[in-house]
Amino acid sequence: MSEPPPTAEELGRLLLPLADEIDAAKAVPPGVLKTVAESGALAAMVPAEYGGRPMNHREYGELSRAVAHTSASLQSLLTVHGMVCASLSRWGSEAARRQLLPRLASGELLGAFGLTEDGAGSDAQAIGTTAVPEVEPGASDGPGADADAGAGAQTWWRLDGTKRWLSFGQVAGCFLVFAKHGDRSVGFLVRRDDPGVTVEPSRPTSGFRSAMLADLHMDGCRVPADRMVGRPGFGVAQVAGTALSLGRLCVAYGSLGLAEACCDAMLGHTSGRRQFGGRLIDLQLVRGLISDAVVDTEAARLLCEQAARAMDSRGGRLIEQVLTAKLAASRAAGTASAAAAQLHGAVGLVDGGPVDRWVRDARVMQVIEGSTQLLQHLLAEESLQSFRVRRRDPRYPFVQGADHVERAGHVE
Repeated sequence: MSEPPPTAEELGRLLLPLADEIDAAKAVPPGVLKTVAESGALAAMVPAEYGGRPMNHREYGELSRAVAHTSASLQSLLTVHGMVCASLSRWGSEAARRQLLPRLASGELLGAFGLTEDGAGSDAQAIGTTAVPEVEPGASDGPGADADAGAGAQTWWRLDGTKRWLSFGQVAGCFLVFAKHGDRSVGFLVRRDDPGVTVEPSRPTSGFRSAMLADLHMDGCRVPADRMVGRPGFGVAQVAGTALSLGRLCVAYGSLGLAEACCDAMLGHTSGRRQFGGRLIDLQLVRGLISDAVVDTEAARLLCEQAARAMDSRGGRLIEQVLTAKLAASRAAGTASAAAAQLHGAVGLVDGGPVDRWVRDARVMQVIEGSTQLLQHLLAEESLQSFRVRRRDPRYPFVQGADHVERAGHVE
């Protein structure tokens, strides 16, 4: 009888001694990847029938939080791998599920998510990668000639374009990429060994320096039709949109873990260090920095839990709550890491030290899976939509205020 997989906290403690090694190597060693795979973390978004060990979103979030305590770079693997597995499980063909999901669940294959391009960052609809159907001789008559018929309609698709900044792209074997077929977006699963695929390391970044970022080049890459994810027109709006909600939840929990690590370090350091005849933590201004970080971190925790419940129940305010959690938690990571650097003094500036790593990684948290500014824009729109629904409810207690806004012409 096999042993049960480690809990999130147990996995975090197992990885913690490796934190400095992972950051210094600017890569995650194969042995660490094996440990993560054996823990079942890579199977969390895979249905049991395909070899998965399914978790709900809060459990997966707690896993991200615990891993980010050690390494935000390593936590980003859970983000992108989970996005690929969840998308394939929900939108992929049965053939692709049976071919890829067991290998993704075991860690034999790692998944990476390819949306960003040189001309398409926050504006995902601006992707320039193209997808063109190629029907083999004799397949032009019948259902194979209809590009809109879905994954079974075409024998091959030709992909051309380049995706940037793929976390763990250097070692991934399966990439979920998005392209344009005419004016409609569509998702595909691209294998590393597909013809026309080239992978090269991205330029080094200050944060997430161990996330093994890569650029994916597709030059006449031929992908079988059963590896289409969703159908034309569903790529960005549905497949990528759903994946990004999961990704943002993972980043929120990862930011929470990073903020927790900073708070723990601040409390430990200032409790033990003596200055001016007393403990550093007894100074009022020091307590102010710590308390601000703790309040932001605890608020982020509650918002992450709320967002995870919304993801599990697929509630009507799911997107709004996930955006809120990601925005708040990434800010908490920024606040806590800045305070930790300030209170550790020169020790917090040592290149490669834990505080230095937290500061660098916290900055990335405010960019990936949607920058702070993009999330503010999206959250304001989601909040407006929620308000429109609330004010139509006869039980809504602020009718006068809502009527005033409506009469002023600010709400349609």
